[in-house]
Amino acid sequence: MANLDLGTAHAEPNHSKIFGTADTAVCFEQLFADDVSLQRTLSALQRGPVRYYRDNIVVFEDDLEDYLLFVVSGVVRSCKTCKNGARNIVAFYLPGDLFGWTAARRSLSIEAATDVEVLFLKRDSLLSLASRDGRVASYLLSATTNELVRCQEHIMLMSKTAKCRVATFLRELWVRLGRAKYLEVPFSYQDIADYLGLTGETLSRSITELERSGLISRVAGRKLLLRNHFELRRLMR
Repeated sequence: MANLDLGTAHAEPNHSKIFGTADTAVCFEQLFADDVSLQRTLSALQRGPVRYYRDNIVVFEDDLEDYLLFVVSGVVRSCKTCKNGARNIVAFYLPGDLFGWTAARRSLSIEAATDVEVLFLKRDSLLSLASRDGRVASYLLSATTNELVRCQEHIMLMSKTAKCRVATFLRELWVRLGRAKYLEVPFSYQDIADYLGLTGETLSRSITELERSGLISRVAGRKLLLRNHFELRRLMR
């Protein structure tokens, strides 16, 4: 398959800032490591990775009409800032996440929650490949389903207590980051508060309550130890 031109929209966006490569990264074409030919085809659909500093805009709304985004490293957030200055974070995208199906229609800002590396994938070309290759189609279906499930769970979470919201968020983030011994929260606590619909004070108080209950402990900074997964899961219900 010939190299596909993704255009010049992201040749080097004026709103981007470069930073050093992160320690943890995901290679998109390596998702299909058993097929060298498919890897080469997928490489031809990519532009990037493009690197951005924390809090910079990753992509503008119009760009998402033509591109899907794949997070190579770091964390991307989608959010909406209201006229009164309040900010609602709709989703966090971690390394290995593919997104962009609906963000343009929701008029969301796509920003770097940490220093990030992002691939831009031409939407039409990727869908055309999926129509010919069942593995790519299955991957796109899985990525879209996962995003939809997280969106639904986020909506349902808003009806629960602050302590339940925080416990649910921390455990689910721990799972998404690979279930390491420690949970190193990669973005700010203000980001978490805006995602959970809480004030910073309420978030801090909820974390303290979880500590006093013996469910978590703060190791250093934003490094946490989830001590009692059984009780955390029970609190999430």
